[in-house]
Amino acid sequence: MILLALALACAPSSGIGKTDTTDSPSTGDGSDGSDGSDGSDGSDGSDGGDPTEWTPVPDETTESIAGAAADSDILFNEDELPVFYLQLSDESIRNLRDEPYEYTEATFTWEGREFGPVGIRTKGENSWRPFALKSSLKIDFNRYDGGPERFLGMKGLTFNAMNEDYTMMHERVAYKIYRMGGVPAVRAHHAILYVNDELYGLFVMIDTVDNIFLKQFFDDTTGPMYEQHDGDLTDDYVNNNRYFQHENGEDDRSGLQGIADALEGSGPEALEAAGVYLNWEGFHNYWAASSIVMNFDAYPFRFAGDDCHLYQDPATGQYVYIPHGVDESFYYDDDFEGRANGHISAKCREVPECRDAWAVKVHDLLDLVEAGELDAYAETVAAQIQPWVEADPNRNYSVSNVASYQRDMIQKLANRRASVEYWIGPRP
Repeated sequence: MILLALALACAPSSGIGKTDTTDSPSTGDGSDGSDGSDGSDGSDGSDGGDPTEWTPVPDETTESIAGAAADSDILFNEDELPVFYLQLSDESIRNLRDEPYEYTEATFTWEGREFGPVGIRTKGENSWRPFALKSSLKIDFNRYDGGPERFLGMKGLTFNAMNEDYTMMHERVAYKIYRMGGVPAVRAHHAILYVNDELYGLFVMIDTVDNIFLKQFFDDTTGPMYEQHDGDLTDDYVNNNRYFQHENGEDDRSGLQGIADALEGSGPEALEAAGVYLNWEGFHNYWAASSIVMNFDAYPFRFAGDDCHLYQDPATGQYVYIPHGVDESFYYDDDFEGRANGHISAKCREVPECRDAWAVKVHDLLDLVEAGELDAYAETVAAQIQPWVEADPNRNYSVSNVASYQRDMIQKLANRRASVEYWIGPRP
């Protein structure tokens, strides 16, 4: 049963098509008390009516609609929270209950424009929840005949329910830091999701990691990509699709095997040999950013780690690490150098020049984080989402718990320099 606890009449304003926003949270930044709906973004700018009174434009790509944005960056404009509506039949709801990891049909609405049929399925492992209790979701726009080929140029979007993130904002801040550190990482922003015209909850919206995402960082997106899933770069794992799950391009694991073979040795020679297939600068960037955001549940902070993808850039033949599943960042502050027991980082730490190259990257990114006042940014995010945290009928935590963990996260960011210098020392 998908009847949600919060009635639409009592739900927060979406900033789109609401009659009275006096007592409702806005999806804008709140600086001027308005929701910013002046029609300049292609919406009609009206304040009257409710979502059920719209006349959506059916089954067209946004690129063909006059006044509609063609660039997905509009969804990640942090001045306001995007609002999406999903319409699901009783059959689709049953499908999500009975076969939650299989796609089923839905209709997707944004800015009063309707797209469908699109594919929808639940996602997650330890964080998975049944659809009736707020699932993380994948939307595939190009799943069915008659549906849109693309939405704002994208084949898919991912909505994470933050079921293991007590702050309800780890991903948005962490992915920003990864990108600041030169790491190919998804864009992340909060979004509001309604299901059958009832508030379903507050989500983090991120790029789906596919060849469309890869275009943001690589000229050639035809290379092999794998999701590392409780595996490592050793013979025991690299040729098993359970541990390195093939996702893009040809399933050619010779480069993964090349890294594993090289790292059977040790010292500078082994690292140089691995560098034929591994982009060491990219790995140092990824490892440094993971250190700053305290993403210790992921590779390389444990042997046989996960929460990452590897993409082999055809231009260089080298693999680059892409973070994934950063919802458990910012929880623990401890000896992050000592925790880096993944096979690649462990071999790097044995060679002073390699270890110091990583430490320099940590300090470089720390400088950027401080210059960008990421602790203040996190405070802004917390304030922006706070009304929607309270209104979310399916959130996994109490409002007081969310606020407490947010304060702790912001304090960790503010104190990150002292922590970094304590654990790894000054810049080499």
